[in-house]
Amino acid sequence: MKTPCIAALLGLVLYGQAAGKAVPTHAIANLVLGQSDFTTDLSPVTSSFSQNFPCGVVIDPVSRKVFVADTSNRRVLRYPSVASLSNGSGAEAVFGQARFSTNTSGSGDLGMGRPRGMFFDRLGRLWVADETNNRVLMFEAASYRNTQAYPDRVYGQPDFTTNTSGTAINKMNGPEGVWVDSDDRLWVSEYFNNRVLWFDSISTKPSGADANGVLGQATFDTSAAGSGSSGLQGPGGIAVSSQGALYVACIDAQRVLRFNNAAALGNGAGANAVLGQPDFASTTPGLSATQVARAVGFWITPDDTLWVSDQNNNRVLRFDNASNKTNGAAANGVVGQPGFVTKDSVATNRSLLGIFFQPFVDAGGNLWIADSGNDRVLRFPPDVTRPKLKVTSNVPESTSGKNLTVKGTASDTYGISKVTYKVNSGSTRIATGTTSWEFKAALKLGKNTITVTAVDSVGNKSVSKVLKIERD
Repeated sequence: MKTPCIAALLGLVLYGQAAGKAVPTHAIANLVLGQSDFTTDLSPVTSSFSQNFPCGVVIDPVSRKVFVADTSNRRVLRYPSVASLSNGSGAEAVFGQARFSTNTSGSGDLGMGRPRGMFFDRLGRLWVADETNNRVLMFEAASYRNTQAYPDRVYGQPDFTTNTSGTAINKMNGPEGVWVDSDDRLWVSEYFNNRVLWFDSISTKPSGADANGVLGQATFDTSAAGSGSSGLQGPGGIAVSSQGALYVACIDAQRVLRFNNAAALGNGAGANAVLGQPDFASTTPGLSATQVARAVGFWITPDDTLWVSDQNNNRVLRFDNASNKTNGAAANGVVGQPGFVTKDSVATNRSLLGIFFQPFVDAGGNLWIADSGNDRVLRFPPDVTRPKLKVTSNVPESTSGKNLTVKGTASDTYGISKVTYKVNSGSTRIATGTTSWEFKAALKLGKNTITVTAVDSVGNKSVSKVLKIERD
């Protein structure tokens, strides 16, 4: 076993590696925790195998151990390394309770109220937003601690025994999201204070330290819900991209705000873009690729892919190149539903129900979702349901002909919608046929590049085939 110090050093290198792979629309889960299979939703009991309204999941990139915020059981569960897990596996340790069989609401230095957002940083520390105790807890070397470990530090309160809410530079009221960025800055969203706090150089700050800045409010002494680009309305999850953009879920305004270069902003600064709504003034919930109905939380990968938990639509949306999205931009994919205009809620290996506050993407590109309403955590692997494309005709390296006929096949779980092709820099065209397809490409003199792609009925695209032909 690695020691905590070695794990922390390795974490500096390994934390946040991007897989560069996207989990496809209507993906199929390949692991479930909290239930024995993908169709069961047993009434929650309190044990090492069960979960009761889980709200978040994070993974230690070194030990590969899995942490789940088991919110209504008032605890955080730690599971063994990912490689050892199978459907229904039990947890190996619990934080916030003395044993797996209890779920008492507690405070102090051993209890938890309602753990919500979590973050596992590159130094091996687990951060937990303890909502009803109005505080954020930090656990050093969390992968190597025993059951009911003592937290090492607390923020939002002066000590571990106090849990009163407040609106001040060193108090919190209903913390929901927590994130530590690459510059050692702690970010915390507060639902009831309608604000986001940040704490610079968090590794050097003692328990109860003052925040360094605030968004959503002009000062630390106000807490009213606001509108426009600078106001927050019940903020939930937060995330900070590798480009330094801060994303805030405005739960009660059905929108996601993006603050570019957030660390350089002053108190009360305005956001640069909004997703889920067409503009900063709109707050209407909806069911489409451009709308949300209570966006509650996020994860963002180093390659700038933003995953948004859309609570009332029972889905998680994917936004590629999120830092470049303009107001009201459409999502690029959806998990939990077959498309952007459905919100089914039956328990399957593709469906979601409820909060699923904070998703997580691991170093292998797997998407983990706390499926709160179904009392379980699901893991969705990348690329499993992408269409398969094959070119069956003979494609020569060179030809003297002006036209070239290309044939092939395609297959997919959801059925092939179309096969597209593009010759050089020309426009994209649609081939004749789907599972068996063909097209005739017009070639120019010299070198030609033909790109062929299959698209399934829910919008997933195959890996493109690139053909190189020279016309004499």
